[in-house]
Amino acid sequence: MRRLAILALLGMHVVSGVYAMRPPSLKWWIADSLQKITPGESAPPQLLKRADIFAARNEFEPFQLVLHADNEDAGGVDIRCSDLRSVGGEKISSANITIYAEQFLDVTRPSLASGTPGLWPDALIPRIDRYANERRNAFPLVVRRSRNQPLWIEVYVPETALPGKYDGVVSILRGEAVESTVPVHLTVWAFTLPSTATLKSSFGLNGTAILKQHLGSYTSDEDLYRLTELYAKAALLHRISIYGGSMVPPKYQYAGGHVRVDWVPYDREVGPFLNGTVLGAGPLHGARATSVDLRTPAAFDTDQQRSLYLAEWVKHFREKGWADRLFLYLWDEPSPADFPKVVTKGLASLAADSGIRNLVTVPFNAKLDPVVQIWVPLMNCLERRPGYDDFCAEAPPLSAYYGQAEQGRSLWFYQSCASHGCNIAGGDYFSGWPSYMIDAPATANRVMQWVAWKYRIKGELYYSMNEAYGQKDPWTDIRLFGGNGDGTLFYPGRPSRIGGRTDIPIESIRLKLIREGMEDYEYLALLAKLEGQSAADEYADRIVQKPWLWESRPEVFLGVRRELGETLNRLATGRPVGERPAGERAAGENDAQ
Repeated sequence: MRRLAILALLGMHVVSGVYAMRPPSLKWWIADSLQKITPGESAPPQLLKRADIFAARNEFEPFQLVLHADNEDAGGVDIRCSDLRSVGGEKISSANITIYAEQFLDVTRPSLASGTPGLWPDALIPRIDRYANERRNAFPLVVRRSRNQPLWIEVYVPETALPGKYDGVVSILRGEAVESTVPVHLTVWAFTLPSTATLKSSFGLNGTAILKQHLGSYTSDEDLYRLTELYAKAALLHRISIYGGSMVPPKYQYAGGHVRVDWVPYDREVGPFLNGTVLGAGPLHGARATSVDLRTPAAFDTDQQRSLYLAEWVKHFREKGWADRLFLYLWDEPSPADFPKVVTKGLASLAADSGIRNLVTVPFNAKLDPVVQIWVPLMNCLERRPGYDDFCAEAPPLSAYYGQAEQGRSLWFYQSCASHGCNIAGGDYFSGWPSYMIDAPATANRVMQWVAWKYRIKGELYYSMNEAYGQKDPWTDIRLFGGNGDGTLFYPGRPSRIGGRTDIPIESIRLKLIREGMEDYEYLALLAKLEGQSAADEYADRIVQKPWLWESRPEVFLGVRRELGETLNRLATGRPVGERPAGERAAGENDAQ
């Protein structure tokens, strides 16, 4: 008996030793893309244990996998995704799935007075990047004790995918051992999004700042063009067109009253974006830039040289078939005192060639009417917010713009630090606007394109995607003009920080959500084409009431979006709108455990 007791006691020690050697367990759950998961927030009461996503063909669709370690750090965590397969054997390869580790930025001063300081997720470090196809150092990762580590998982649905239901798994590994498997269910709808965005855009990009941020100094023209192209491709993959780029205007020679322009370097840089060849055979194949800015030297010797140079731009762009996307950024935010100079400069541009489209960031004003082809009012000035009538000096009725469309002119808009307060802690007036700030709700990052639809706006301007690159290290400080992330949607992916061998752009969650908004706009545009403008407006009105008043609840926002997708799917498959196939769940229904 005594011997048996000793053996039993030894056995207990062996078993306890085995348990002691086991790695700490991980808790996990699924979250949608409209939640910003902070490290210390509590897990939801019911943990969602399956990722259910819905997408058109030629669309990216993300979800989040949240990892949590309770009592001690959990190291050596890696993630792998399987192919997604249908019952009929159709496959969406795992090569179309990108896994990112979300990194946090310490927000010490919120963008709004009502905001929350602390760690906010933003930068997305890929496991394997889409640009160089290199393994980076985000994985394996360590999930810190009592903290959440959210992962962003992005599925691209190829244009060739057959509609239907696809299933796969995301595996959570510790070393090479699979600890948990996460079911993924994808519904591919029977319609396809265009590769080229319907909503035009022009987001600023400074290639010189990119070069210096990545390589420490201006190394060579070759490096400038190489890195600029990489970032411009990243923007286009998010359905965004850029202005600025290398910022190098085509060189010219003037002799005998004629200007001769060397277009070779410029066409090499910009041509593939305008022709739709830059993205190759991968996602958004054939995507074209929807706009391009007319670059000029800092100064000309004479007004005649400037006029001849501008005329050569229009001539060249007509020959290439690009003229409908060319604009001249004539003046930025002119004050009334600047108006005479704006008119003089604008008339001179139009005298060079009447095909030039002058863009001015200003609300409609009759004094500027003769020279402006693209009006770009501040979003805040589309409509006066009650109780704050003095914020916008001018807020003309929208009818002033709509009449312009018949004359071949366009209405764009832009957001600025007026969405949070310019170098101040924004108070009540600044709450509620669409915003590209890190510490804004995810819905605020995504709703801008819905506002564009509601107000019949044809394009969006944003002053910069990498403004902080020229002033500071974005990894440690991305605050500008009173906002966290104002003008900076990328982070510099230097190998010394993210691993791998080559420099790449690191995307932010905010950039991903802007693309989600651009895809939402495509859904609305497609429905309007099939069923008329009013059919799309019904959905947009459920999301946006005013530029400062819109649906902020993620579950409601995503529910409307899913209903919109289901409507398009029924139209594409010939089923009556409102008829749901057997077994298809209504929007908002999910499996929770």
